[in-house]
Amino acid sequence: MSIISSHGEKVAAPAARAAAQGSARAVASGAQVFLCPGDCPSPAAFYGSHHIHFICFSGEGSFLCDGVRHAFGRDDLVILQGDSGCTELAFSEDFSCKAIAVPRGFLHNVHNGNVWVTSGFLQTKAHPVTHLEVGEKELLLSDFSSIEGRLARTGDFGRQSLYHSFQVMMYDIWDIYDHKAVSSKLSTSDDAAFIFLRFQALLKEHCGSERAVEWYADKLNITPRKLTRVCLEASGSGASKWIGQYTAIRVRELLESTDKAIQEISDEMHFSSKSYFTRYVVKAFGATPSEYRRRVRARTQTE
Repeated sequence: MSIISSHGEKVAAPAARAAAQGSARAVASGAQVFLCPGDCPSPAAFYGSHHIHFICFSGEGSFLCDGVRHAFGRDDLVILQGDSGCTELAFSEDFSCKAIAVPRGFLHNVHNGNVWVTSGFLQTKAHPVTHLEVGEKELLLSDFSSIEGRLARTGDFGRQSLYHSFQVMMYDIWDIYDHKAVSSKLSTSDDAAFIFLRFQALLKEHCGSERAVEWYADKLNITPRKLTRVCLEASGSGASKWIGQYTAIRVRELLESTDKAIQEISDEMHFSSKSYFTRYVVKAFGATPSEYRRRVRARTQTE
């Protein structure tokens, strides 16, 4: 993937950039906390191989994601998920920020079946930029400092404390998002907010077996059209897209984080056949289930 800097040129690959920037704090986990432009010109140097979270101190920038242009500026929190396909990353000359970049392998180690919850993951993917109030900015900068202070601790307990600090930061981020990125968009009525949040809860519980908008609408005692309208108002994505995203994340989690046989995963996700499941994975992830699993494990070992 081409990574674009504020001047428009391709920048060095993440690994090369990280090696060149000795002041960026990194450990075997691959997590790095860094300042821009002090440690590297921009967070773009890590995009593609890492999930990036940064707080903009000055300047501005923008990027394209799913055909939507997102702009950011001072006191904005920006989350660039490494697999979200963002392009045209650009930063102004006076841009500065504090950032943390973590590879996918780091998230697997953090994952405890609860912290990397699907709703939070998708909320930040749908709304990658949010403006921070003073208290929110101070809270997240405190989280950054807590993580940074643990990066050099390489023992088992040190690594666990690092993962715990990152968990705390993600909970704080999702708490901010619950109040701003989603709830603020549900301005028509409390009923709409209840429907959307209840839909999220149903998806988390049933996305492995139910993938029809009509099924969820029936459970919520509303029409499929109303459910889609509420989802669009809350997130910019319709109900069917939410179902598809939850399904893909659950399949990815089963392939990456378990040793279950492909047939077992297919059955658990209620696909009609193993061959249909294989076609689904090829379309969603660009490889057969077995190939995808091998690639992920090979990448995790190198990280």
